[in-house]
Amino acid sequence: MMRMLKGISWLLICISLVCCCSCQESFVSVIQRLDQLEEELFHNKADMIRMEKRIRNIIDAVKTSLRVELKETIRDQVRETMSEIVQGEAFRDTVKSEVVPEIRHVRRGYHQMKRQWQHVSRSLKDFQEETVTFHEFVLEKVDDWKGENTSDTCAREKHRLERELRKSNVSVAELKKDNELLLELNKTCQFQISQLSTAVPVSQGASIRVNSISMSTVLTKLVTTSQLLMTASLTTPRQEEKNRILIASVWSRTNQQFRQLNIDNDSLSFYPYHNLSRVNSIAYLAKTRELLIALLKPDRILASVLDTSQVRVLREGVRTYGMAVDEGRFVVFMGTYYPKYSISRMSRHGEEFNVVIDLSKFAYYPRQITLDTRREKIYWCNYLNLFTVTYDGQGLSTLARGRYMYSVTLDQTAGVLFYSKGRELMRMTVSNHVSTRVITLHDTPWNMRLYRGIIYYGGWTAAVLGTVNVTGFIHHWLVRWLADWLTQQSVVFLL
Repeated sequence: MMRMLKGISWLLICISLVCCCSCQESFVSVIQRLDQLEEELFHNKADMIRMEKRIRNIIDAVKTSLRVELKETIRDQVRETMSEIVQGEAFRDTVKSEVVPEIRHVRRGYHQMKRQWQHVSRSLKDFQEETVTFHEFVLEKVDDWKGENTSDTCAREKHRLERELRKSNVSVAELKKDNELLLELNKTCQFQISQLSTAVPVSQGASIRVNSISMSTVLTKLVTTSQLLMTASLTTPRQEEKNRILIASVWSRTNQQFRQLNIDNDSLSFYPYHNLSRVNSIAYLAKTRELLIALLKPDRILASVLDTSQVRVLREGVRTYGMAVDEGRFVVFMGTYYPKYSISRMSRHGEEFNVVIDLSKFAYYPRQITLDTRREKIYWCNYLNLFTVTYDGQGLSTLARGRYMYSVTLDQTAGVLFYSKGRELMRMTVSNHVSTRVITLHDTPWNMRLYRGIIYYGGWTAAVLGTVNVTGFIHHWLVRWLADWLTQQSVVFLL
């Protein structure tokens, strides 16, 4: 029995050894299989990472190409839209700045011509009635003289009456001729107004330019006709216009009486209403007949109704050598050099004082300024440059450079700017900013004004007042050596 148990135990031990060996082999195979699986998983993971990178690269390339294509498409659309907007705004600005004012001017000229025509018609009717009365009077005198024997007296009276009748017939013929001219001008004005009205919706600049030229021709005819009417009117005498220049001394420490130069007869006389010192600049509001006078020490701007001695203070603490008024908007522009260099604006009552553009970065302060009220632009000099800017302070640009540039004035109808460069009078076309020399003056202008085709200027180094006819560029002294009553050489003046 013990032997059997020992045999069974050995058998069991052998079986267990055999099982252990077989299990160990299976374990080794399992571990090897796991290693293979792990290696395959590692390779699959690496493949997946490479595939992910490739997909990301493809996505980035697609995004970049789509983004570039989208930008180009948007840019083209924006450019097309902006070009359409800019063209529309440019056309609207052109119509607003050129065509509409020209239509307004032509209509005003037409109404003025119509009033003049009515006046001439009434004058012609009155004159015809007077002629009929005169003829009846002559016939009565003839009937009375038929029975008299004073043949010499009758002959003298007859010759006198015949002369009067010839003069009357000539006057009637001139009035009829002027009437026919007015009728023809009336038709021309109506035709030009209809042309300008139909030209407004057209988007081509050439048609607008042609209508503007035709309009200027019509206005020239209007002016010529009005002058003929004033000379042809026999019943109502022409009222004398008070065209004058006011002159004041600059920087004078003692009170100086203003002078006035009458343009009609070139006579110089006292202006009895103002006696001031340290006058820097003068401006004039024609609609309200107000003078604006800028003083130095005390720094202030005064206002006075023309031909009165009463003044009121509009603004304190402002120094300026140049003021200009936009009559249509009742806005006063000025080039200030205190409290700082700037182009500023205010209302005609001295309120709403605002800086249009700060000029502190420039070494020299602004001198005389002038306005283009149609295009809403300001022009000024500052000793070395001629500048321009819009009413709202945009588009500052330098138009010309030089030395001793103090004065500037504008012929708004012709679109021509006149400015001084030392003693040289320069002419610039506003549309293309091309400058040409006009004439050499006898002195450097301190300031100047254009009136009826004549530039009046005051000297800077000599107390003189000169004129230049811009049509024929004829220059002469209007008043020479005003130093007998000026303590300072420079003068400022105003039409």
